[in-house]
Amino acid sequence: AILKGVCAILLVDGLREQRHVELDGMDHPAGRFYTIGDFFGDVPAAFLTLFQIMTLESWCMGVVRPIAYHAPWTLLVFVPYIV
Repeated sequence: AILKGVCAILLVDGLREQRHVELDGMDHPAGRFYTIGDFFGDVPAAFLTLFQIMTLESWCMGVVRPIAYHAPWTLLVFVPYIV
């Protein structure tokens, strides 16, 4: 639980400047593209996204690869979190 909290806070804080970056090819039900802020805009959203990653439910193509494309440093958080 502590690791999840630390990862969530690191990602929310680190991605603050990029929260409006659209993730190509990821259609939102509202007819727009998902943004980084949809996944890591605040701590509750980050917890939900990290839960999705933890359960391995479309974590690679749905979350990690699109975000790592725009912010490669996030792999330093995602990889230890998975392992």
